[in-house]
Amino acid sequence: MKLSTSARLGLAALSLGAIASCAANTQLTSSWADPAAANHVYKKIVVVGATPRAPVRRKYEDAFAAELQSRGVTPVTSYSFASEGQLDKDAAMAKLKEVGADAVIVTRLVDKSQEQTYYPPTYSGVAAPGAYYGGWYGYYSMGYSYMSSPGYVETNNVYKIETNLYDLQNDKLVWSGLSETTLMSGDAPENEILPLIGQLVYDMEKHKVMPKKQKS
Repeated sequence: MKLSTSARLGLAALSLGAIASCAANTQLTSSWADPAAANHVYKKIVVVGATPRAPVRRKYEDAFAAELQSRGVTPVTSYSFASEGQLDKDAAMAKLKEVGADAVIVTRLVDKSQEQTYYPPTYSGVAAPGAYYGGWYGYYSMGYSYMSSPGYVETNNVYKIETNLYDLQNDKLVWSGLSETTLMSGDAPENEILPLIGQLVYDMEKHKVMPKKQKS
């Protein structure tokens, strides 16, 4: 059956909505790398998640450690040698030296805000093109061939997260990335850990401060 113009527009709107719903919640908004650090191979990297939420810290550091390991880098999680809460500088520095780390990755939350998005009502229909010309009942019945969802306002949490890679030989910053994660109501922040890490490490790889994934 040939669809009317209004029906085709309705289906197009639904398709665009489906595409939008699949858009990434996490995006790397900016990054910087020291050109002099390109092609330097770090063999042992300590991962530090700067958050007072111990479960999130452990999950983040474990996930990042797994990613590093898949690239032939030996990972060390900060929670494995330090208790919950803020790291003590002298104790941490001593531990980094003890484990033989040559780099450290630190991730921290730099900003949290809320944004409201209005979603207007959506309509879809499968009305035949001749409904307007089929008498009053044809026009009347066309109303029952449309489905709609009411408009609504959604409040999302937006997290800006900064991640830095430091060379421990001289305590120098070699890579920095700023990412933005948007979580809709009911979304769990933990679900965005892997997408975040994937984007961070991919950008490090592009700047040649992180080796490529090893072939299994």
